[in-house]
Amino acid sequence: MKNFKSRITKKEKLQITEMVQELPDYFGDFYITKDNLRLFIKENISLLFEGLKAGDKIVYSKDSIIIVTGFSDKNNRKYIKLLNKSEAAANDLLHMLSWNLKCSLWAKLKVRNPLVKTLQENKFVFYANRGKEILLVRKYINKEK
Repeated sequence: MKNFKSRITKKEKLQITEMVQELPDYFGDFYITKDNLRLFIKENISLLFEGLKAGDKIVYSKDSIIIVTGFSDKNNRKYIKLLNKSEAAANDLLHMLSWNLKCSLWAKLKVRNPLVKTLQENKFVFYANRGKEILLVRKYINKEK
C-alpha cells in the first residue's frame, strides 16, 4: 500500500521510524540540510517528523520512502530524499508524487547512485554537477493554463 501524507498518526510515525532504520542508505543521500549542515535522517529522525508537522510531504510503501522538503521552511526549491530497497520501489512512489504535487522537484544524489537513472526515467533532468554529486530537476508544467 502506498501513502502520500503531510500529517501522520502515532502508528504511522512508529512504522516510518522502523522503515527508516531498516532501509539501507548506501550512498548517504538521505539527509536534510539545516543552516548549511547535512543532518542524516537516520541519526536525526525527529527532523523528519518536525518537517512533516511544518508542511513537508512524505510518500511511502513498505519498501521505499520519499520525503519532500522545502515546504516547511518555505524554500523556493522542493528537494526529494529517497530511501528504498530497490529502484522499482522508488519508481512506484515517484509516479505517486507526480500525481500529488504541483511544483518543481529537485534531487541531489551521488553520481554513482543507481537512483539517478530512475529519476531520469521519471522526467528529472541534469541541472548541475556538484563534484561527487549531481543535481537533477523535474520542472513543473502547469497544464491547466
